Amino acid sequence: MERFLEVYGTLPRAGPGSNELTRRAFQSLADLPSSPRILDVGCGPGMQTIELLRLSAGDVVALDLLPEMISRVRDAANSAGVSDRLTTIEMDMQAMNFPPSSFDVIWSEGAIYLIGFEAGLTRFRPLLQPGGYVAVSEVVWLKPDPPAELVSFWNEYPEIDFIEKKLDVIARTGYEWIDHFVFPPSAWTDHYYGPLENRIAEESGEWAGIPDAEAILEAARNEIRMFREHADYYSYAFFVMRKRSDADRSPEQT
Repeated sequence: MERFLEVYGTLPRAGPGSNELTRRAFQSLADLPSSPRILDVGCGPGMQTIELLRLSAGDVVALDLLPEMISRVRDAANSAGVSDRLTTIEMDMQAMNFPPSSFDVIWSEGAIYLIGFEAGLTRFRPLLQPGGYVAVSEVVWLKPDPPAELVSFWNEYPEIDFIEKKLDVIARTGYEWIDHFVFPPSAWTDHYYGPLENRIAEESGEWAGIPDAEAILEAARNEIRMFREHADYYSYAFFVMRKRSDADRSPEQT
């Protein structure tokens, strides 16, 4: 983990995204309280956390398993002058034990895959106020019949699917669809793969001949290559949804 964090833990983001996309998703949230309570699940280094604090007048709870990420979020909030509305929690998202109806918004950029899209939405729902929102980014197929090597690469996340299937999951888990949109290639390169390539170059010489370190760099190179060669087949998409009342759910959804 230490070597992994030397590469990935220094990046501006823990995955694809941008402040522009965070803002676009946030603009879909209508009728929020004047000071909403927001939970950022799997916050990573916190670029979107800080943007959420800027976009709202509310409090943000940033949750991540890694203390290194929590430290980076705190530092970023201090630098941005928004630390007075930030609470950080070092916790596995599977162990979340907040009281019911604790949040007006639950946010998760590039992290819900850690527990699965459907399992994550199911876990989030009781934590929301009535009519509360969820906004998550999730990897999706963009067109059918991807190359075999790409299918093999994404076998590690069996829930990768088409947008239509994700919308079915949203409805099935008790939410009303509000918006969705696909990430542009720049969301992968500007704050994620570009900086990652720089870290690979910086560490390649120092880590030469160290098998576990070289394996981390080779996996990163392969991930970048997959995107460059097959970006027309997959991307991340933002999904924004609103909690439906139990009265609006069918019997099989309750």
